[in-house]
Amino acid sequence: MSRLSFEENFFGRRPIFDVLKKRLLGLKEGYRQNIALLGDRYVGKSSILQKFLADLDDKDIIPIYLDLNFKDLSYVVMKYVGGLLHHYSKSQNFTLHEDVQLLIESTKKFIPQTAKAIAKIQADMAHGRSLEAYRALINLSEVFTAETNKFCVVILDEFQSLEQLALPHVFQELGKNIMTQKRCLYIVTSSSLEQAKKILSEKLSLLFGNFETIVVEPFDLKTSQDFIQQRLEKIKMGNSLQNFLIDFTGGHPLYLNLILQELRYLCAIHNQNEIYVPLLASAVENAIFNPWGVLSRHFELTVDQLCSVKGSGGAIPPILIALTSGRQKLQDVSRALGLKQSFVSQRLARLVEEGVVVKNGTFFYIKDKLFKYWLKYVLQKQLKAVDVSLEKQREAFLLELHRAVDDFKLASQKDLSLRITELLRRFENEALNMNGRRYRLPTFKKILPAKLKMPQPCFFDVLDASTEEGSWFIILKKDSLCEGDVSAVLTESKKKGTKTLGHIIISLADIEENAKLKALQERMWVWNEHELNTLLNFYDQPYILLGGDPEPIVVEPPPADPQNIEQIAQ
Repeated sequence: MSRLSFEENFFGRRPIFDVLKKRLLGLKEGYRQNIALLGDRYVGKSSILQKFLADLDDKDIIPIYLDLNFKDLSYVVMKYVGGLLHHYSKSQNFTLHEDVQLLIESTKKFIPQTAKAIAKIQADMAHGRSLEAYRALINLSEVFTAETNKFCVVILDEFQSLEQLALPHVFQELGKNIMTQKRCLYIVTSSSLEQAKKILSEKLSLLFGNFETIVVEPFDLKTSQDFIQQRLEKIKMGNSLQNFLIDFTGGHPLYLNLILQELRYLCAIHNQNEIYVPLLASAVENAIFNPWGVLSRHFELTVDQLCSVKGSGGAIPPILIALTSGRQKLQDVSRALGLKQSFVSQRLARLVEEGVVVKNGTFFYIKDKLFKYWLKYVLQKQLKAVDVSLEKQREAFLLELHRAVDDFKLASQKDLSLRITELLRRFENEALNMNGRRYRLPTFKKILPAKLKMPQPCFFDVLDASTEEGSWFIILKKDSLCEGDVSAVLTESKKKGTKTLGHIIISLADIEENAKLKALQERMWVWNEHELNTLLNFYDQPYILLGGDPEPIVVEPPPADPQNIEQIAQ
């Protein structure tokens, strides 16, 4: 897996970065707001922190960064003490040492109280008093800031891994210190969303209100398109094919970047300056089908890690593969595999805790679109194949990939109203959570275009979706939603005369704040691009991507360069 500078990895995360800078200014002004960055693995949380630390140029603020994933207490102590003293020495223009003990010796006469506290931590560690050492360690920043009158930013990357230290009440002890350390800003991250939320709401319950939770999502459509264009530079790629790649990867920056790197490599080899389907198919094959492909190895290691628990790991791949058939309930998975529900329930709970599977209501599904694709069309085929010929599996994979491109092409050519109608018809009275709000999705019996007389400049489509109890109005807005749009819909729907059970506004562009507030006051459901894609993913449907010109996906290139493309296709 190639490495990128954090400047490249940081792409598209400016709003989150601005929040971090704002909280840093607040800390110095006496207002502290701790932050929790939550998001899937490799979605970009660490790159945000790296950029934040690289741009931190204030001698009064001392950063302490800890990567807690699979670390023991001795490592945590070494990194905490070393980071604190290194950045303090840097702020004072002292000689910078790599050895922690040399850092202690060179700074102890300037910060004797801090040095005394460090000596006690080391003594406790030497005598096996792990809990005492941990308590003293998490209080060290308080001793330091009191002695120096400086501020500290303590970053705990994958903070849920503190449980691996096997210390009693590890989070409660941390929470007590966070409450009293007014000159310390805490930034925690986690790739295990459910586990992190549970810790914040239960074990750090006294602090929950003092943690601003920011969910780091994959790139949206516009950011994904900008990312593709920046990575490809002068290499051309049609908007429709870009949109397929965005949908295929779910906008995940790591997946996009690695496939784009493969595309640039292939373009260089074959002297191509424009990307068509055969070239993209070769890049995807190299990345996720080839046993040594970077994403193939990444997914294999993910499954291997999930299977590492003795006595139960063998059931993990079949459970994951069962989930790739679409949304599944516990009883559906256990019935399909012939396993007891209690057994499957425990494994699903672990997959949810690891962030691999999402539990929404009574349903379980795999959120990561590309990982799901690999499970279904690579791993499952490998496990079920009688003929071990890699070439036949490769041919089947490429055939399926071309089918996926064709399906996306057909779906993207459909009118937005038709796409939404197809989605609404999948609803079966499910209860789902999106962005912290619970929705009961009604079973619609009939969905027809509605004709509402809208004043200018209101331009949007409306669907009249009827249930056994009454009608819903579905408002489809491709451009920005304003307050006048909401008022117009309410006025016209009241004139219909029939019972209106509710309104759903689906906006694929910006939603003005006043419009959103008015819609919520009127008990309307408002779904933006993120909520819509959550539903489409849940029902195993392609994303609705409207950016760029609607030119068709070109499967074969123009006749000018037939030779190179034929070589690639082979």
